[in-house]
Amino acid sequence: MRYLRLLSNSVFGGALAAAYLTVIVLHLNPDLPVSLPAVAPLALTLVLSYGLHAAAAFHVVSVLRELLLGPLSPGWVSLHFLTWSAALLAGVAALVAWANAAGFELALEVSAYEALRRTAFAFGLSAAAFLTLGVLQARWEAGGRVRMAVVFAVVSVVSVALPLAWRLPATDRPIPRLSTDPSPTGAVPSPEAPRVTLVLLDGASLDVVAPAVAEGRLPNFGRLLEGGASLHLATVRPTQPETVWASAMTGKWPPKHKVRSAELHYPLAGRLPIGLLPDYSFAHALVRFGFLRAEPQHASALRAWTLWQILTSRGLASGIIGLPMTQPPDPLKGFMVSDRFSRSDEPAMALDERPTVYPASLSGQARASLASGLSPDAFDLALIPATGAGRLAPAADRVYHDLAERLRSAHDVRLLAVRYPGLDAVGHYYLRYGRPGAIDDVTDDERRRFGQVLDDYYGYVDELLGSAMEPLREQDLLLVVSGFGMEPLTFTEGIVERLFGDVRFSGTHSRAPDGFLFAYGSMVAPGRVRRGALVDIAPTALYFLGLPVARDMDGEPRTDVFAGDFNAERTITLISTYEH
Repeated sequence: MRYLRLLSNSVFGGALAAAYLTVIVLHLNPDLPVSLPAVAPLALTLVLSYGLHAAAAFHVVSVLRELLLGPLSPGWVSLHFLTWSAALLAGVAALVAWANAAGFELALEVSAYEALRRTAFAFGLSAAAFLTLGVLQARWEAGGRVRMAVVFAVVSVVSVALPLAWRLPATDRPIPRLSTDPSPTGAVPSPEAPRVTLVLLDGASLDVVAPAVAEGRLPNFGRLLEGGASLHLATVRPTQPETVWASAMTGKWPPKHKVRSAELHYPLAGRLPIGLLPDYSFAHALVRFGFLRAEPQHASALRAWTLWQILTSRGLASGIIGLPMTQPPDPLKGFMVSDRFSRSDEPAMALDERPTVYPASLSGQARASLASGLSPDAFDLALIPATGAGRLAPAADRVYHDLAERLRSAHDVRLLAVRYPGLDAVGHYYLRYGRPGAIDDVTDDERRRFGQVLDDYYGYVDELLGSAMEPLREQDLLLVVSGFGMEPLTFTEGIVERLFGDVRFSGTHSRAPDGFLFAYGSMVAPGRVRRGALVDIAPTALYFLGLPVARDMDGEPRTDVFAGDFNAERTITLISTYEH
């Protein structure tokens, strides 16, 4: 019976842990309404996952305490046990809330960010209040303990209700529609306007490229470093391709384009999705163990105009290949191949009747590229899992490159953007074999077999850059963009992966390491310039093409990458917005 009483107290700790995490998730998803249909499934999911685990942990600790210190005969509701466990939980919640506010600052509206910071402060005050009650209760007589219990109940309710009250009402940004009869502001550029080629890389690091160039490797990267402008680019958290490239292509951070995560997550029996999951709480394990059902984001989630939509509204054609948030493809002026195209043979994609290529007349050429690109890898990529999106990323590089070569010459586009996701997948699994991290348990045989794989793949990407540079005309601009870098796992991350994840996993971008931008062309001033941000890409491309920059963009045109005589011939033209 004594252990049952211990269990009843542990259940309260589990429920409080689930309540605190529910509040944090609601703050991280300001578009989710605070209503019974939204909150009840979320709370149920967290109770059945975090709540039960926390209750079990508290029960084990309390049983060990009984065994070590002797029977303490707690009541069914032990105020002593509850105050100290609540103090621990509130303190942990304060740290998690504060860390998520700092990490996701760019992904949240200013008001939502401030509300989450206040929530962290409230959790911290609650922890202090619970600690004070724990210290005082030993000095109070039996009658005073009744008052203590009332105070404890009030603090417990307030510690949840106050942060929940600070959570702002849900708002939604209307989907900006592409006007069928646009009314441009200013002159439409000539059909002979220069072209912009965007080469978009996942997981490439300037800290890897620069030393390799200095050693005489990566000749095309070397041409970019020596003959072009280069700069580090601050990225965004969560550092996922959907969030990253939506920010780069709209010139806006997630609060404006609303893509905060790669997937939408549906709790048990829930119909309203959760986008952003909290960091520092193993929340993504909920997907792995089936507590949350994940579905990929679709193009309809974007709440801001992209570069290709802006160009279409101005009568200019774009070619977009392999970018996230393009399924189903936009009916743009030009052509688009969705990032789902390289996975079109998967059963899940076969059930999706929506097209992956626009216009449909390009399907034959696209299928030919898919057939040629899915040939066996030239690299030893045995470590990459046989399932999941990462397994097809290197093959997608070949498919997208072949498509770009086929379609570039046949279509007169002013913007060609091609994304290559392969380096990200290779870096995740091969980084430690060439660049040891905090946990270096690589054998000599593994170093011999895998040590050069990542460097060899950088060499392959260098060849792709050479192909992109060949057709450039004198008046054209090449922008090579890495949306985020790659770095070794920390010691703690390595231990977690070995215990609960994939022992092969060794590279991460969870801490949002910088990407980079290389600008190359006759109008570019060579040299390293000050650090920029992902959202500078779209304004810089618009500035080069002679189009206005929207004031509602968060980025700025990087005029410092261009030569003085080029900048002297044009000014930065501003409009309020491109969105109707």
